[in-house]
Amino acid sequence: MPAPVEIRNSPTGKIFPAIGPFLIAVIFGFFALKGLGSGAPGGRLFLVAALALGCLGLGLFLARGAFDTSVQVVLDASGFRDRRGGDVLVPWEKVRGVRLTSGQGSAMLNFELTEPPPGAIRYAPANTLNLILPFGKNIVHMEVSSLDTSGPDMIAAIRRFAPHVAVGS
Repeated sequence: MPAPVEIRNSPTGKIFPAIGPFLIAVIFGFFALKGLGSGAPGGRLFLVAALALGCLGLGLFLARGAFDTSVQVVLDASGFRDRRGGDVLVPWEKVRGVRLTSGQGSAMLNFELTEPPPGAIRYAPANTLNLILPFGKNIVHMEVSSLDTSGPDMIAAIRRFAPHVAVGS
């Protein structure tokens, strides 16, 4: 039996998206300090400072996962478990197929199940679209671009653990 595959967050996959908000926070902070030094009106100065702090907070929120070294996804002989999406084991017997999709800098694994996913997974942020729209109710989406293992490597592990699962492109 192959050893389980434990996948963690990728530091670069979490820090790079935070660079934009940090840069915007620096720009707004610069203008807030420049306005403070030149005696700008308080209302507009407060707005620019609030925008700087908001962007800084967003950057910190996005970068926080880079320092989380715990296991996020586990693939093993019994099934897969995504801690970010409910931490529920989905057995390979319930998986009909898997597809790796990518676009605009992100990658996602879409697991097609033989029955609706367990309730805890259904409320994961990536799966909220399945609650609203009637199609795709047996699909579980797993974002993989922020993890330390690539999508093709995860597909190879799925083929080892569950050869019966159809792999699409």
